[in-house]
Amino acid sequence: MKVTPMMQQYLDAKAAYPDALMLFRLGDFYEAFLEDAEVIAEELDLTLTSRGKDTASPIPMCGVPHHAVEGYIRRLLEKGYSVARCDQLEDASQVKGLVRRGVTSVYTPGMRLDGDSLEAKENNYTVAVALSSLRDADTYAIGALDLSTGEFHITEAMSLDGLSSEIRRLRPAEILVTEENAAILEDQLLDLQQRVVTRPNEHAQLQRVLSGKTGSLLDTPIDGTAIEVRNQQEVATMVGALDAYTIRDRRAVEMAVSILLHRVSDTQGGIPRHLDPPRVQRAEDYLELDEFSMANLEIFETLMGGRKKGTLFDTIDRTLTAAGGRRLRTWLTYPLQSVDAILARQSRVSAMVSQPAAREKIRELLRKTSDMQRISSKLVAGQGNARDLNILRDTILQMPELAAVAHDFKHESISQAADKLTLCIDIGERIAETIVDEPPVALNEGGLIRKGYDASLDKLIALSTEGKQWLLNYEAQERARTGISSLKVRHNKVFGFYIEVTRANLDAVPEDYIRKQTLANSERYFTTDLKEYEENILSANERRMAQEYEIFCGLRDEIIASLAQIREVAWQIAELDAIAALAQLAHEGAYVAPTIRQESGIEIEDGRHPVVEAMLRDERFVPNDVHLSPEARLLLITGPNMAGKSTVIRQVALITLMAQIGSFVPAKRATIGVVDQIFSRVGASDNLARGQSTFMVEMSEVARILQRATARSLIILDEIGRGTATWDGLSIAWSVTEYLHDQVGALTLFATHYHELTELARTRSGVRNFNIAVREWDEQIIFLRRLVEGPANRSYGIQVARLAGVPDAVVQRAKTILHNLEQTEIGPDDQPAIAREYSESGEPIMKPANQMSLFGAVEASTREPAADHPVLKEIRGVDVAQTMPLDALILIDKWKRKLSKSKR
Repeated sequence: MKVTPMMQQYLDAKAAYPDALMLFRLGDFYEAFLEDAEVIAEELDLTLTSRGKDTASPIPMCGVPHHAVEGYIRRLLEKGYSVARCDQLEDASQVKGLVRRGVTSVYTPGMRLDGDSLEAKENNYTVAVALSSLRDADTYAIGALDLSTGEFHITEAMSLDGLSSEIRRLRPAEILVTEENAAILEDQLLDLQQRVVTRPNEHAQLQRVLSGKTGSLLDTPIDGTAIEVRNQQEVATMVGALDAYTIRDRRAVEMAVSILLHRVSDTQGGIPRHLDPPRVQRAEDYLELDEFSMANLEIFETLMGGRKKGTLFDTIDRTLTAAGGRRLRTWLTYPLQSVDAILARQSRVSAMVSQPAAREKIRELLRKTSDMQRISSKLVAGQGNARDLNILRDTILQMPELAAVAHDFKHESISQAADKLTLCIDIGERIAETIVDEPPVALNEGGLIRKGYDASLDKLIALSTEGKQWLLNYEAQERARTGISSLKVRHNKVFGFYIEVTRANLDAVPEDYIRKQTLANSERYFTTDLKEYEENILSANERRMAQEYEIFCGLRDEIIASLAQIREVAWQIAELDAIAALAQLAHEGAYVAPTIRQESGIEIEDGRHPVVEAMLRDERFVPNDVHLSPEARLLLITGPNMAGKSTVIRQVALITLMAQIGSFVPAKRATIGVVDQIFSRVGASDNLARGQSTFMVEMSEVARILQRATARSLIILDEIGRGTATWDGLSIAWSVTEYLHDQVGALTLFATHYHELTELARTRSGVRNFNIAVREWDEQIIFLRRLVEGPANRSYGIQVARLAGVPDAVVQRAKTILHNLEQTEIGPDDQPAIAREYSESGEPIMKPANQMSLFGAVEASTREPAADHPVLKEIRGVDVAQTMPLDALILIDKWKRKLSKSKR
């Protein structure tokens, strides 16, 4: 196939970015070709056409309008694709032949700056994973970068479980890993179900660093990549800023950082200035919640349907800004372990709780602020416009008032934050004096700069804007000169300025009119005066737009130069919003400040479940007391379904979690001994894709808890062993409970229907029995929702079945069977009594004398010469191990018919 010069341009651009869908600018459209066109047409529901339809090999193609391309790119990113945009690098009107084109932007799900299309209160992380380079070490470096906000941190995991948990906490848009490490982590990456991007083992320089042959990323440029030496220096600076004392494996951390920065450089054409230096997060500084516990406790998503409504975050979020929402979300993701750090945050919340008027005022001002983090990131990347500057201006100019209100709380930490809010007031004032109040979206059309800002610009503006009056005056002058009352002076983009005269008046046209265009009913002319004015005004417009753009860029550069101060202000706004939100939550919900201590133990008086309480409309939430200590560290909670066992144990976990982010908690009083991990094993689920049954998933979660929990952990268990045979399940539950008590020593709440487990309180000093109280009335049960000491005497499952609407006949039969099982009754014919039927009065219904069962037939036959009985011969000939259940039923039916015939 012959390749045209334009298609060769496309193919060259595509070859440079093979993993991205290529959008290629052609006039007013962005076009895609070949396989990319087929993918884009299908995903965006576009019409697929072809180029060269008359040739033997037509090229599939589709296109989108250039003015709407951002929306189409956003939709592709949301579907998990990467997109490269190839633009015209020259003005087509000024070039003869093929216009030069090049890739100007690369978008990936993780490398996004368009805050409008991202979740406002969620970070959009790209994560890089690097394995330990130390022999016999089990360390994994996890770098997390949000390009839209500039946030950048590193965590080290000490196990594959820790690696998976950390990545699930971050919920990244994509995961970067080298090809070599991807092969090693294949199973873990499959389980994560997120977009994984393998990076070639390309960076010779990095490999030299990791092999120990060189000690610095600066030794030589990295071969074969787009990153420049300047960017290399920035990589080295960021890596060098890492705190060596908090890192276990420096080389793995360097690799994770560098993989991320190379990704940024490849997609952004360099390393943007708004990125924070990578901050090391030590796992031991934060309470750990593995992915199962976060899911079971419904921190950010519900178990059923994965919705955000009805989660803990949705329930407690009172933030008014996007950055404040992200900050609160981060606190929930990384609860604190340091008592001092928890109390420091709690004291700020307390200060705002105690002054409702000041709190309301500061929240009113916060409501008017913008997302400075994401706006400043756009400006650094050259994507912001004049409207973004004005949004930034409006926020900055509110800071003096916000700072004054913050000082009213008379709290040292809040006052320190207030002092930082006014760091960039001069930037807000510069924007206010430069940019008009309602600028256009485009930067190349003029109309950006205020009148009076620049005298030379004002002259150009006057010349370009006062042209309308000049044209009216000129039109009146020509009408008077020619006597043609219908003469018009007009302008369009194709023909410029012209004088239009109808055919009826052509005889009156002066000799100095020069013909420009002939129409059906008129002629168009121009004069030397009109041509001169056109040149002047067009020149003025071009010079005006160029000068306005130059002023805008200069102002943007000033803002970028003050980026550190802007980001500091943004950080403090987010912090104040999150603190004020927790204070507002405490006020609305009548929450209390918990006592935080290092010693193990949890004491909660009148505790409530924050989510369940918020969802109740027609009834009052029944609070409960819970006391856990080293002496009473394992509570076995029995009681019927629907009584509230799950609610009680989950509310203890949620109250503990909220306490360790510095929040007030839903209780009358609470004392929380800081825990290092919260484990939650509830519900039933399977993982069919991995070949794991419900019971296997349950046992896998139990195994993780037993392997990882410590004496400082909090464990809540809602049923164990229910997915297998009764005696197997009870044995497992019993053994697990003993192990948790004897070996782990963690604070544990175990809700169970195995009443046999309550006997453990007789042999284990740290085990206590509790139950959820109920009352029976007229064969109905009333749930009191109160946790009381002692074991439950019944499960009330049949009553719950009645409440659920199970047919009454089924309920009555179940009561009969339960009675028989509880009495372990065996009938006079040696049949289990469960098979016996009863009359309405409760008396057993005896079988008629001529009705025989299989067992009765066998007994009767044994009184006769049994060896010759045909049924017994067949029974002896059956290979039980090879007989399927259905075949067995068929055989039994056949034998029954034979026995009936022989009786007759």
